[in-house]
Amino acid sequence: MEEITPEDPAILRGCIVPDRTELQERILKAPGDVIVGEHSRIEYGISGYDIFIAESCYLKGDVTAAGDLRIGNFCEIDGNLVCDGDAYVGEGVVIRGMLSVMGNLDIGDNVTIEKGFDARGDIAVRNPMPVILYIILYVMTMLRLDHEEEIDQFIDDLCGADDHPLVLPSHSLLDGSRLEVTMPIQIGSHCRLHGLIKGPKATIGSDTTLFGSIRTTDSVLVSSGVMIHGNVEAKNDLIIEENVRVLGNVEGRRVTMDENATVEGVIRSVGGLTIRRKKK
Repeated sequence: MEEITPEDPAILRGCIVPDRTELQERILKAPGDVIVGEHSRIEYGISGYDIFIAESCYLKGDVTAAGDLRIGNFCEIDGNLVCDGDAYVGEGVVIRGMLSVMGNLDIGDNVTIEKGFDARGDIAVRNPMPVILYIILYVMTMLRLDHEEEIDQFIDDLCGADDHPLVLPSHSLLDGSRLEVTMPIQIGSHCRLHGLIKGPKATIGSDTTLFGSIRTTDSVLVSSGVMIHGNVEAKNDLIIEENVRVLGNVEGRRVTMDENATVEGVIRSVGGLTIRRKKK
């Protein structure tokens, strides 16, 4: 069995933005669960159901969980934590606002809560399990898996479901101007986002609106009905499906574009431009 380490868990090998996610003025609002990989910097608040934030992350804004909340060791939260379920706060966490928990609270050593806390259930002072290990053990126990490839298949199946979580992989950067990751990006349908989307490759689901640009070091697939208020740049293949509207420029080594798509800027393609036409 290939070893699975907390630094490289299978569940965090891609950036997944599920259907109907909205990046609002000060908060990233997910329709379901949220997983944030370690050493990420998120300059927004986060709202979701169960929220898992791995070790050594920085978040600027309130974190609101309708279910359970897990904060990994040595995180800094520049805002309030609000949890309707149980909360687990790791060692050395700094919370610049208030902590409000409707259920039980497990809290580690050397935690700083600047504006106090309100916990309605039991309070235990100990060091909760690291968040990444918790995720891995949860998946393996639930499925009784012994092989990493089976975990990968589970994640693939999960990402094909209607209620898959929002996943920001390790070392993600999300601020007012960009979402930058080192893993493939999969954005769902009917999302509303803004800023530069930057990563190795990207897939944009149907009827999503992006107030910004896309830039990848490999490929981009833009699904039908997408509106992009910016440029789309790919080092290799760029595919634009029907009824897409790009208000900026398009650039790729090979560009394939539906006849009913619209690009208002310049199209650059050193490997040629292919226009797909429907058969009559």
